[in-house]
Amino acid sequence: MNKEKYIKWYRFAKEVVDDILLVPDRTDKEILELVSQEDWLMFVLKEFDDTKEAKNAAVPNVFMDLYRDDNRDYCRIGVTFNNVGAVDVLKNILSKYCKNEKEKLTELLLSLDGGWEITVSRKIKDYNWAQTPKYEVEFHANSNQINDKIVDQIISWVNIIREEGTEKRLSKNTYYSETPSVNLLEIVFELNEEEFKKRIKEAFGILRVCLDVKSDREIKTIIKSKEKELSELDEKLTSLKKKWLMKDKFLSLKMATQEQIDNLEKQIKDTEDRIKQLKEE
Repeated sequence: MNKEKYIKWYRFAKEVVDDILLVPDRTDKEILELVSQEDWLMFVLKEFDDTKEAKNAAVPNVFMDLYRDDNRDYCRIGVTFNNVGAVDVLKNILSKYCKNEKEKLTELLLSLDGGWEITVSRKIKDYNWAQTPKYEVEFHANSNQINDKIVDQIISWVNIIREEGTEKRLSKNTYYSETPSVNLLEIVFELNEEEFKKRIKEAFGILRVCLDVKSDREIKTIIKSKEKELSELDEKLTSLKKKWLMKDKFLSLKMATQEQIDNLEKQIKDTEDRIKQLKEE
């Protein structure tokens, strides 16, 4: 295996992407350390110390696979969600709490040509956690045809694979792992600088949006905050409405002015509007 072939294309990718957080400057030795024993390179974000940490992180990543076939050089590039935590982040794109990210991601995917594909696979390790996983593709579609139906199919297959993987693991007496893996983008092309530049730019454009998708923890924090606000607003509305029922008495006893009663009515409406807004978000 000739790992040195990756050095040139890593450095070219760095120039094209021009973002040291996504493609950090690395020595030749450091680039070679990013190449797996299966002959593919993972672009490790600057925030991670090494490939092992990046592989286990709950974030997507861009990979590059260089190979030769029939005396021609080819490149395979993809944006992958390759562990349980990363797949959960992808599922969050469906969430109403990631509306902006979902719209931006959909717009970018629709702008691509038909060369890019989405794949959902079973990632199987059947005897040891450290083995090279086997991948069985269960679903694929063109990335630029993304719509709610395809997103639902992706999530459906993710859930099926996870559930079936758990059942298989529990039924076996030996080590077994079967988890979902999603390549939101995947393409193979004959390698040349012009095509590589185009494809690596597209891949990292998608990755940028995916890295902005909220984590489970962030979404739970948002939900908790909104639930707290709703509870407080419900209590406030109950109190305001009780006062409203007494408005005539307050006016007759001169315990409130008409202006204060009008303001009370406005507070009730504003509170009801805010409750409605929170429930619709």
